[in-house]
Amino acid sequence: MCALTEAAADRNSRLWRSATRLPRQWLYQIGDDGVVFSEEHNRFAGLDAAGRSAYLAFDAGATPEDLIANDSSTRPAASRDTLETIYALSLGIFPTEDGSVEWPPLHNPPIANITIHDIPLLVDFPSCPDEELCHDVFRSCPDTTKPAAYRISAERATAGWAIHINGCEILSSLTGKQLGLGFLHAARSVLYVASHYDIAFHAAMVSSGDRGVMLSAPREAGKSTLSAYLVSRGFDLLADEPTLLYLDSGCVSSLSLPISLKEKSWAVLRNERIDLGQAPIHVRSDGIQIQLLHLPSECGSALSQRLTHIVFPEYCPSGMTRLEQMSPLQTLSLVNEAGIILGRHFPRDKFEAFLELLCTTPAYRLSYASLSEAFSIIARL
Repeated sequence: MCALTEAAADRNSRLWRSATRLPRQWLYQIGDDGVVFSEEHNRFAGLDAAGRSAYLAFDAGATPEDLIANDSSTRPAASRDTLETIYALSLGIFPTEDGSVEWPPLHNPPIANITIHDIPLLVDFPSCPDEELCHDVFRSCPDTTKPAAYRISAERATAGWAIHINGCEILSSLTGKQLGLGFLHAARSVLYVASHYDIAFHAAMVSSGDRGVMLSAPREAGKSTLSAYLVSRGFDLLADEPTLLYLDSGCVSSLSLPISLKEKSWAVLRNERIDLGQAPIHVRSDGIQIQLLHLPSECGSALSQRLTHIVFPEYCPSGMTRLEQMSPLQTLSLVNEAGIILGRHFPRDKFEAFLELLCTTPAYRLSYASLSEAFSIIARL
C-alpha cells in the first residue's frame, strides 16, 4: 500500500485517505483500489487499481493525452472514455444523475390516516372499482391521527389516473389495475426523501438471531422471492425495499410495507405462503402481474437489526449454486448498481464509516439454482 498524502484518522490500515487539490473531495485507497468522494456534491465513484493510479496522475496535473501518449499500447475507445471520466472526477465532475425530488409543504396540514417509518401520511383512496388495490398496499401500516406531512392522492386524468404527492404529479396514465403499485411507488418516494437515514439501499433485509443479511440486487434478480422464502423458513423480515441503514449503529430499521412478488414467484411460494392465493392482483406498467405479501407481525418482529452480511443473489435455474466472496470495491460497485442513495448533507466522517463498514462486513455473490439451496447457504453464513 502506497503512502498517500493524508492517512485517514482513527481508522485501521484497510482505509487510507488522500487529500486532493479540490476542496472537500478525497481519494480513498482500499487495498489496490480506490474510491473518490465529494462532500460538496454528496457523490462517490469507485475506481479499480488502474483508475486510482490515473486519478492520482490527473490530480498531480496530467491530462488524458499525457497518459495515452505514455502508453505504448493502442487503447480502445472505451479506455479513452474511461480516462475522460476519471479526469472529470479529478475536476469534481461526476456522471450526471436525476436531481433530488422536492415537494411543497402542506398548508394547514390535514389529519393523516397512516404512518410509514414515523412519517404521517394522508392517503386519499380513489372511489373506483380498483380501490381495493390501493388499500392493499397500506394494510400493514399503523393508523394515526397526527397532522399529515405528505398527502398521496389519485386523480382522474385525460389518460387514466395520475398519482400526486402534495399536489405534484409523479405518475400519470395509470390504469385502475396499476393504481395500487402507483401508491406503493409514491410511498417509497416519500421514504427516500423524508426518512432519516444515512444510506438507503435498493435491497431487502432479513434477520435471524444476531445475523442481519441484506439482499442487494437490481430489479428482476429474484431478491423479493428469496426474502419471502427465507421468512417462511424462520427469518424475520425488516424491509423488502428500501433498506434504510444508520451508520452510528450499523443497524437497519423495519418498514411496514409488503413484499412485491411477480407472478412467476406465486407457484414457487404458494406452498410456503397459503395466504398468497387470496391476495389481490396488481398490474405493473409492463403488464407483469404482482401480488403483495403482508407478513404476520411475528415474521417482522425485529424493530432493527445490525447488518452483519451482504448477499448479492441471482437466480440461475440452469446453473450451479455458487457462493463467491466480494472485495470491498466489488461490494461498493454492486450495491451502487442495485441502487443506493446517500443521506442528505453526507459528511466525510460518515462516508469513511460507510467504507469501513464495507471493509468489515462479509459480502458474497450468490448464484443459486433453487430457493432451498439458497436458504441452506444463507442459514450457514
